[in-house]
Order: sequence, then structure tokens, then C-alpha cells
Amino acid sequence: MNVMNKVRILALSAIIALVLTACSNADNNVYEYFHTYYQTENFTSVAGSYTVELKFMKGQPVVGQEVADWVTVTALPNSGEEPSKVEIAVKENASGAERTTLQAITVGEFTVKLTINQGFTTVENPNEEETDQPAYSPVK
Repeated sequence: MNVMNKVRILALSAIIALVLTACSNADNNVYEYFHTYYQTENFTSVAGSYTVELKFMKGQPVVGQEVADWVTVTALPNSGEEPSKVEIAVKENASGAERTTLQAITVGEFTVKLTINQGFTTVENPNEEETDQPAYSPVK
């Protein structure tokens, strides 16, 4: 074998090695980006049970593993043609401190990352002076 053939074989081997190792988890990130939705629900400190519609989702939801002891998320039955819904039951927040958890819910090939906040009693608007009037008044 002459030197030229050895160089060609070495170059071809290097190209094959680069092609085989070029695959990465980037494809999974793109899939996750287009198949993951985010939604936030806010509740007062009072215990209660609430039905929440998952935005943009139709089909039977499947709730992931429970992540906080103060909230329970249960999938509600769904025929597949109606908007997906879950029931969120929160325990009383006697501490007065705000608390947050993130619950993953799967609907078909999509995932909803549902942020659940409890104890958030006020919404601050830094652009408004303190007043007894609402921050927004619709024009009639």
C-alpha cells in the first residue's frame, strides 16, 4: 500500500468517526421545545378543589408523579374531543408564606408543565401608584 492510499483510508476513517459521533441530544431538545407547554394557576391560601382546563390540549391527561404534599392533581375523564381538564386540590396554607410547585402532565405526545402557586394574594404593578382603584378599568 502506498502512502496516498493510507492517507485516503485515514481521512475516510476520520470522516466516518465524525459522522457517527456528531449525533447528540440536540434532537431531543427540539422535540421537547415543540411538545412542551407551560401554564400557571394561582390559588389563595384557603383549602379547595378546582377544575382547571389545560390550554391547547385535547385528550386524556396523564398526571406525573406527585411533587408536593400540599397539592393533589387528578386527571379528569376525557373522550379525546373535548379540552383536557384536571382537578387541583390544595390544602390550607396556614403559614401565610407563598408556595409553588411544578407538576408535569402528559396529553398524548405533549407535556404541560403546570406551575401551581398558593398564597399569592396580591399582584404588584410597579407602574401604578397605590390607590383604592383597580389597576385596569375597561372603557365602555
